Amino acid sequence: MGKVLLVGPDRDRAAGLRSLLREDGHAVRWLRSLEQWREAERIERPEVVVAAVASVDAVLGVRGSRPRGFAAPLLFVRNESDPTLRELHLDDRLVDSLASPFMREELLARVDALIRVRRVILHDQLEAHPAADDDAPAAGPLAGLAARIAGVLGTRFPRHSKPLTTYLEVAGRVAAWADRRDGIEEGHAERVATYCGLMADGIGLPDSEATALLRAAMLHDIGKVALPVEILRQEGPLASEQMRLVKTHAERGASLLRALDSDDIVAEAILYHHERVDGSGYHGRTASETPLASRILAIAEAYDAMTRARFRDPIAPEQALDLLERGKGSNFDPVCVDALTASLRPRPRGVPLSAIAPTRSAP
Repeated sequence: MGKVLLVGPDRDRAAGLRSLLREDGHAVRWLRSLEQWREAERIERPEVVVAAVASVDAVLGVRGSRPRGFAAPLLFVRNESDPTLRELHLDDRLVDSLASPFMREELLARVDALIRVRRVILHDQLEAHPAADDDAPAAGPLAGLAARIAGVLGTRFPRHSKPLTTYLEVAGRVAAWADRRDGIEEGHAERVATYCGLMADGIGLPDSEATALLRAAMLHDIGKVALPVEILRQEGPLASEQMRLVKTHAERGASLLRALDSDDIVAEAILYHHERVDGSGYHGRTASETPLASRILAIAEAYDAMTRARFRDPIAPEQALDLLERGKGSNFDPVCVDALTASLRPRPRGVPLSAIAPTRSAP
């Protein structure tokens, strides 16, 4: 299954977790000294760090370098009697939490989901940069196949049945982390979902398709978790290599979603949400080759990016709508653009003639 670093000085807290994780097939190292966990992570390269501690500061306050590449997700497991865990956000590491009491299947599903996230990201990074990870196996003709087989075998025969809802919760947390790291004002996913909903209503999208569209909108940038935060927040133009890296986030997002969920419709919408109707997008697909959900997503994301940028000057909503209209037929689907502009532009209100008082002529 996976390689877990369990951190916790309290035997009562950690021993049960260690037994449960081992029972599910994970290789677990239990580290009681909190001051050494960063050094242990650097040396052992775990796939997830589980911290069974009463205070998150006791873990986060430890200084030290972390391994290169995508850091192992950090899962805090706290007892009901512990102080309420504050909302944690680290730019360089995915953080999750679980409060006791919980079902064992919930814990194991969360650990499995976090491991899957890291494996997908590292596999994609290895394919893009075969020499980027010093500890990764050498890339060869069978490297990709071996990684996929290892991923399947790692989750094919679980010891416990794991609830799907936990995987969806982790997907939402990963997407929220990507949102906070991005160069767009926080709340991007929610706003994109709102704009998608307006277009879905405007074009009369069936309920089942609208539901899939809104799920894709909330998760569409999940693949950005694999990108360096410096690139996401860069104010000036991106270099060609940086832009090439940014363009991988749609494919990575689809891969992540497929690792956590079986909904191929949502994954496909995410994969193609940077296509352009004239075929000039990431994958060169024209409008007829791109799912409608992806075409709607492209418009919603472009509008929000123009009006809610954090690290460059945003433009006024009316100007952004004008730019969308200019891009109809080349960049954006004309019908969907019309649906959005009809919803966001204030409609002129006519005054009924009966409300206008007659003008009396002078005697």
